[in-house]
Amino acid sequence: MSYLDPIRLHFSGRFQADPSTVNNDPDNFDSAHFDPANGSWNPTGSGAWRLVGCSVTRVCYSDGTSTTSAADDAAVGLTVIGANERVAGKLVDLDPQQQMVSQIWGLIVRLTNGATDLAAGPFQVAAFSDLWGRAASPGTEGKMGVGAFYQSVIGPVEWGDTSGSRFLQELRAATKNGMLSIKFNVDGYQMLQTPDFTYGRISGTIGPAYPDEPRHFVLGRQLGRQGGPFMPCVLGPNRKRLLADFGNALVTTVPGGPLSDAGDLSLGYLDPSGTFHSLGALAYRDPGFYESTAGVQLFPPDRDLTDDELKALASSQMAVSNAGTIRWRENLDGLHLRADAFVFRLAPGDSAEVELYATQYGEPLANGEIFLFFDPRGLQGSQTDPPVVGLPTSALSGFDPAKPIIARKGRATVTITASDPGKPRAFIDGQVYGVRYLLRQIREAGSAAFVDRWDFLSFLVWPEYELDHAPAWFDDMQPIFAQYANLYPVMDSIIDLSDYDDVARHAGLLAFAFGLPDADPNQMPVTRDLSPGKRKAILQWLTTRGADGLPLKGTPASSALKAVMPAVGGEDDNLFQIKSGRMLPKER
Repeated sequence: MSYLDPIRLHFSGRFQADPSTVNNDPDNFDSAHFDPANGSWNPTGSGAWRLVGCSVTRVCYSDGTSTTSAADDAAVGLTVIGANERVAGKLVDLDPQQQMVSQIWGLIVRLTNGATDLAAGPFQVAAFSDLWGRAASPGTEGKMGVGAFYQSVIGPVEWGDTSGSRFLQELRAATKNGMLSIKFNVDGYQMLQTPDFTYGRISGTIGPAYPDEPRHFVLGRQLGRQGGPFMPCVLGPNRKRLLADFGNALVTTVPGGPLSDAGDLSLGYLDPSGTFHSLGALAYRDPGFYESTAGVQLFPPDRDLTDDELKALASSQMAVSNAGTIRWRENLDGLHLRADAFVFRLAPGDSAEVELYATQYGEPLANGEIFLFFDPRGLQGSQTDPPVVGLPTSALSGFDPAKPIIARKGRATVTITASDPGKPRAFIDGQVYGVRYLLRQIREAGSAAFVDRWDFLSFLVWPEYELDHAPAWFDDMQPIFAQYANLYPVMDSIIDLSDYDDVARHAGLLAFAFGLPDADPNQMPVTRDLSPGKRKAILQWLTTRGADGLPLKGTPASSALKAVMPAVGGEDDNLFQIKSGRMLPKER
């Protein structure tokens, strides 16, 4: 059931996403032509991702009842927040040419009354999905008009004293393997320099997580249309009522504003003749609906499904009617295919185990034929204009576009292995790839079916990097550190990464930060951009000391060149200059 469970809480508030944007521009990866003016809209961003002012607005029980009153249940009004004893989580892009799968790393989610945590645990790394233009009007505040969602699990959960809340006792009893499921919608993000800069609106749901279910999407009925948005729906565990999530599918008047009045919206199904049968109206016009439900509602709202309705649902497309017009529906023949995790970082020789789930009318599709093929269209680049993306395709193996992979019982695991892509993008390490997956029926149906353009796999494949000598600053480290001094100016207040003396002075601290696990929020912000080979070399350099007790400095390349070619004389030893902490080409 994931978060779409009768036992669930809803919360609402704000979030902060403070990414550094200097590295959004591929040209800035070329240190010789770095231009600090290309810092985009938030050049000194810290990378932090935070829950801000979020509180529980409603709790829902196993019997289908709910309350929004703290007098009825002490869980209402509890704060949903991040860690209190370590830094905030981090928002991390996969690549400058794949910024549409930004992931949250190192986040802790706590349910607290301010004095005691009632439940707390780490949020498993997840990327946002189903980005779409949600706002009907741009408004006047400069906020982004798009919406998206994150879905993941929290755990293992540490529980506090839950005896004072019926809801928390039910949630704790329903939790399996110590894991909770969480999904939240984000919109209304502010990119302009106002008091709300880097903040946006969040509304979400937390429920039990079950061991055999995917962690990053709902395994159930999926309704959508070409171009989106999309929404999930599932039968409850007693198969008497449906739970539908409209949270990332409803239009707002302005970014982060009230829901637009789109007329009557009803959830139901289509019979063989195409006639719509309603199972109830969505109460989205009710005051506080979005904040108190995150867009989730039971259907039918006030009764159980009949046996005839259950029988019809088993072989009929579900749909949403908007005053008589079908706005969303299940895909052709109720078919759906989705990967659980869909963002991967691989070094040569690494493999990704991609879990794919195929369903029909919400049930596992036996022997579904799945085709995987390269598709760079979801990336922010092309295969003709440099820096090109998606080439060479030989760097990823494990699938043949002409041969289907069979989902025996509605599931298939595809092992995709990386090899060295070289450096097709020159100053940007490795290569980024998009790999799309489709069921045979959807691929062959053409316009009779629709495709969620966000349903594809994103890979960052690093090149080999292995030194045959002890690394030294001028020989090996300076180009790496200079590049990231440019790309992460937020580090200026801590350390000048372009300066040997400053880096050597902080070598112990840097070695600690570079050696932390990937999900640790205290990890260096550059680390998730670095190949394992470069990271290993950096750690070796930081921890190997010369006779002076400092990391090896080596010889500047220009000085070494003069030693063997005196005729080159007249050139400056230093080809770069430091300006405001940035390493820039020296003016000639």
